[in-house]
Amino acid sequence: MIRIRTLIFAALLAVIWPLQISASDSTLERWPEGDHIRVHDPLGLAAEEAEKIYDTLLDRMVAGYAKSGLDHVDYRAWRRLNRAPYISDQHGARFVNVYINDVAVDFFSASDEQQMAVGSVVIKDSISAVESGGIARGPLFIMEKMPAGFAPDFGDWRYTMIMPNGKLFGMTGGTGSRSVEFCGECHLQVAPRDHLFELPEEYLKTAE
Repeated sequence: MIRIRTLIFAALLAVIWPLQISASDSTLERWPEGDHIRVHDPLGLAAEEAEKIYDTLLDRMVAGYAKSGLDHVDYRAWRRLNRAPYISDQHGARFVNVYINDVAVDFFSASDEQQMAVGSVVIKDSISAVESGGIARGPLFIMEKMPAGFAPDFGDWRYTMIMPNGKLFGMTGGTGSRSVEFCGECHLQVAPRDHLFELPEEYLKTAE
């Protein structure tokens, strides 16, 4: 089982990691003043600085995802679970942020016995730090709980991945479905929690 999970994660990185190291100057993000945003030590980036970068990029990120024309791409009014971007190994070692819609109220108590309600949506947007230190907008990852029988092997979650320019990379049961199979396979690691990864405790927001 451990070997299978390792292979799944390697496959995920094979798809996502090249997107991090091939960015050109035209795709790297800038501060409002015009200079490129640079992060030379992503692992050592302070939460406050990561949040400052995120505040600068959020509207641009949403504008890019919105070009897809899909649902759930403007999530700015949703509940955000983390207080600052954190690095997620499951998402290509990108900085991510987690949002949930009003239906997904059981996110923290979800289990195999108490599954999330149909219509629950969990979103992760992402930011990449490329080898040069430049910052680039990353994909949007969406999980939506579908009716029983939609994808029983993956807890009936529909996975969608949207690129920063709005291009649909894949959607479970739709266009590019096979391209996002690795999402469901990776989330099998946390099947007992209804396929939901927990957030790092140090990045959790205090109760609202």
